[in-house]
Amino acid sequence: MKAPCGVGAVLQFKFGDHGFNDMKVLELNPGKRVRWQCVDGAKEWIGTEVSLDLKEQDGSTVVLFAQRGWKEPVEFMHYCSTKWGAFMVSLKSLCEKGQGMPWPDDIDIG
Repeated sequence: MKAPCGVGAVLQFKFGDHGFNDMKVLELNPGKRVRWQCVDGAKEWIGTEVSLDLKEQDGSTVVLFAQRGWKEPVEFMHYCSTKWGAFMVSLKSLCEKGQGMPWPDDIDIG
């Protein structure tokens, strides 16, 4: 059976034994926007919202990414910001070249 993935569904993102985050789908507009809220996982993430907005510009797709709602600017927030950047570079490579760098083969910034 296929798991639900529409608005209200909770998606589980896991990185082996290294952590997880459960994200509730708040908004889903295919080809334009997705917005999630962290409902379980790293304590600093809970309550934050992740959004990906897509727009076309000069024949290319632009991805506008944000993670908002951090309770305070802890060191982990800065680490995650850099890690999201690495994931976006991987996504770009996957879309353009057919080969990304997903976990556990992603860029090690630790």
